[in-house]
Amino acid sequence: MRKNLIFMTILCFLLLFVGCKTPTDVKVYEGTEEVTVTHVEVERTAVVTGIDLETNEIRFKDCMDSEDFRLIYHGGVSVLNNYGRDIGISGIGNGSVVDVLYYEDTEKIVSITINDKTTVLKGVTKFSADSDNGTAKYKGTSCGLWDEVVAYDGDKRLDITEINTEDQVTLNIFAGKVVSVVVELGHGYVRLSNQDTYVGGMVEIGYDVIVPVTSDMLVAVREGKYTLRIYNGNYSDSKPVEVKKGKEVTVDLADIAVPTGTVTFNITPAEATLYVSGEEQEDFVYTNLYGTYGIRVTCEGYNAFNGSFKISQPVNTFDIELKPNEDLTEETTEETTETTQTTTESTETTATESTGGSGDGTGGSGNGADGSGGSGDSGDTTEVNTAVSGTEGSNTTANTITVLGPVGAGVYVDGDYVGLAPVKFPKVVGTHTITLYKTGYLIKSYTITAADDGEDDEHTFPELTSVFDALEE
Repeated sequence: MRKNLIFMTILCFLLLFVGCKTPTDVKVYEGTEEVTVTHVEVERTAVVTGIDLETNEIRFKDCMDSEDFRLIYHGGVSVLNNYGRDIGISGIGNGSVVDVLYYEDTEKIVSITINDKTTVLKGVTKFSADSDNGTAKYKGTSCGLWDEVVAYDGDKRLDITEINTEDQVTLNIFAGKVVSVVVELGHGYVRLSNQDTYVGGMVEIGYDVIVPVTSDMLVAVREGKYTLRIYNGNYSDSKPVEVKKGKEVTVDLADIAVPTGTVTFNITPAEATLYVSGEEQEDFVYTNLYGTYGIRVTCEGYNAFNGSFKISQPVNTFDIELKPNEDLTEETTEETTETTQTTTESTETTATESTGGSGDGTGGSGNGADGSGGSGDSGDTTEVNTAVSGTEGSNTTANTITVLGPVGAGVYVDGDYVGLAPVKFPKVVGTHTITLYKTGYLIKSYTITAADDGEDDEHTFPELTSVFDALEE
């Protein structure tokens, strides 16, 4: 009896266990049919225009038809480089050209692969784009520019004209055209102060910024730490400078100003007329920067004297005696008048501003008897008559370029101040950097291309961003 009870207990337990193993993976209900869902896969070559991992959404622009579209991303998506190696979602970014495979009905991404037909150029400098002509240039190389080209600085979308020639960028070239530009190193701005003694000389900043020194200049320079070198005649000096993206740094040159000296000329006869670098001097005392200058002394009934002299000390004295023109010929010497120089080293002279060292009176060129010199400040005018420097091989045309706005912003062309917008200046063929400056606003630069097409150009740029608005963002 006891054995039967044990047997019945085991049998009940087995029947209960077999009942829990009934399949539940497929449920069939009366009046329904089993349906198999088939996803249609679509593959497109596109530029990545946005990645939002919070919403699991990636935005693209199709390289063929320029269509903007969005797809759903999830952690199971494989992201591969063009060698088939998994690089993860961090391996792509805005501007990347990819082949994206996804389900048409659900818009869910299946895989993303870096497009292997795209040429990726990194570390590119001197890039410029001409959207009107659909061309791009970098380091002397030309190629096509996609009509829908996109540009990025990190997550920030840029207009292609905001890419400065001083920026270091990555180019993605698909089907022979630049489809995206990604900034690797951006640019900041360098302003000089107390540079008067260097006006007419040259300043070198960074890798390839070599520009004339003017009385008001604001130069775009790639971000980084550099040695600023500045020259005027035979005199040069340097200072360290750190350029930060989007920021302005002022370099004070007061402590490395070019020294000046005073020259007293003892001229016989006393009624002679003295010319230094082509300009007549009212008396026989001349003060200017250290350097070499051309000299001419004339007097009726005497042979004219032509030569040069060098200012290399605070106080200098030169003796010049004209000879009667018995043979009606001029005296010309290639030797400097230092052969008759006497110097008083113990006398201290206060440096004063040059008034005649160069042909245009801006001072300090020290380039001898030809009388040429540096350019002067154009001032706050609505029309500038001086030529604007351009790229290599450029030339000034009979046409003009007008910057209409933003109204009231200071306009710098290739680092040289030309006035407040609206302002007009000569049209020089080539690529130019237009920098806009206004107190209390962020500095902004744009790249324009001027063509020799016989037409005047006009540009209106977006309003500048207030510093306070930028802080709130």
